[in-house]
Amino acid sequence: MLKVNNHKRMKTRSWIKRNARPLENARWEFLFENGSRERVVHYLSAFQNSDGGFGHGLEPDLGLPQSSAIATWSAGQILMEIQAEYNEEIVRRMIDYLIQSYDKELGLWKTVTPEHNDFPHAPHWHFEEGAQDIWMFNPSAELAAFLIHWTPEGSEGAKLGWEVVEKAKVHLLNSNKMGFHEVNNYQMLIRILGDKLNQFQEIEEKVNDLAGQAIDTDPNSWGKSYNALPLDLIHSKKDKLYEKYKDLVDENIEYLERSLKDDGVWDITWNWEEDPENFFVAKQQWKGIIAVNNYKKLQNFS
Repeated sequence: MLKVNNHKRMKTRSWIKRNARPLENARWEFLFENGSRERVVHYLSAFQNSDGGFGHGLEPDLGLPQSSAIATWSAGQILMEIQAEYNEEIVRRMIDYLIQSYDKELGLWKTVTPEHNDFPHAPHWHFEEGAQDIWMFNPSAELAAFLIHWTPEGSEGAKLGWEVVEKAKVHLLNSNKMGFHEVNNYQMLIRILGDKLNQFQEIEEKVNDLAGQAIDTDPNSWGKSYNALPLDLIHSKKDKLYEKYKDLVDENIEYLERSLKDDGVWDITWNWEEDPENFFVAKQQWKGIIAVNNYKKLQNFS
């Protein structure tokens, strides 16, 4: 499957089955062991609320049990991963939540809300006035793509999705710098919508430019900060950035293989600063998520 030796891969598999959440175990089985997509849906649905949105720590850095844009975005990524269809209940309910929770005044979905502060959370998810100016279209650009992808053309959901895409496009084309998570949202928007996008080439070139700026090109700093590694923004050999950063991609692959610990998982490169007790729980959950995601990245280049 990839260059990680079989002994280490089996260590990862065992760690996930013993220590990860059932959701990550189901994803691992789906991606690497011909597992059932229904199991992924089953365990993902445990995080879905009655309003159709997701919460309950699906994104482990955010303990809010109520629905949020971030947790719903996390769910949408998993549903894209298993190629879920609109006629599935879990998707339909999520779409209903996105339509109902859209902030018309801001023209996007609020990334953080005051309620975030009432539950354990990472410092970066702390709400304060003006926070949306930092987050901007993270994750709204990708949420809009979900709406368009999973609703019929001309429907309320599709119209709302395109409305947000147009706003996100203006923001993108006027940005000279962008955080790598927001860049990744735009990358996924492009991947999901493709040439349905007006000004597709201009948008793609702008996203690639911002992605190139966001990549940490110093291998000595990898694992010591929360910066974007090449594989965070270059997803396959087909990506247009691949040829330019091929050597760095190869080095990143070697880094992931080298930094895999003896127990089969990777260290976490961030913390919750003044809340180590709650972070301990989130850290264990993140280890499972990152293990699945890193093996998926490595598989894409094998």
